[in-house]
Amino acid sequence: MKWLKRVGDAFLTAAAVAGVLGLVLFLGIQTGNLQSLVVVSGSMIPTYEVGDGIVSRRVPARALEVGDVVSVFTRDGVLVTHRIVEVEDGPGDARTLTLRGDNNPVDDPDPYVVEDALVPMVRIPGARDAVEVLRRPAVGIPIVVAACALVGFALMPSSKKRAAEDGAAVAPDAVDAQGPTTPDR
Repeated sequence: MKWLKRVGDAFLTAAAVAGVLGLVLFLGIQTGNLQSLVVVSGSMIPTYEVGDGIVSRRVPARALEVGDVVSVFTRDGVLVTHRIVEVEDGPGDARTLTLRGDNNPVDDPDPYVVEDALVPMVRIPGARDAVEVLRRPAVGIPIVVAACALVGFALMPSSKKRAAEDGAAVAPDAVDAQGPTTPDR
């Protein structure tokens, strides 16, 4: 039973770390500072493979440089992730970007005028496949049940011996250091 307690403790620690990271990601996405993306084309191979997950942060256009990978919207509203090959100052805080996918032989046909862009921070290889597997009830439900069981085991007292030692620390016959007292009359 001791090994089960250790497994439960390790799982709880991993779950706590994942929970904190998930909360940070959730708050970042809700505030518009972070964005999670999934690569759907091979235009950025070998940097990003189809199905990779990307967590990106929003960066002002003035901070962007040639060589940066950015995600921006096309005129049609499609989000594209490509590398900057040319930067020109635009009106106000905007910049005009010329982009090209690492696996593409030519630049994108139209330049992008942006005031900010999403810059990838973290790449998660194969994230799309993992999410699809976890969304299946045949996988997700057993994981939730196992997580609940491990939490339950982790919250159980570690052993009867330890519980007995904790109970013996305070004996019911303990006498006050000043001696027995008599009730006031």
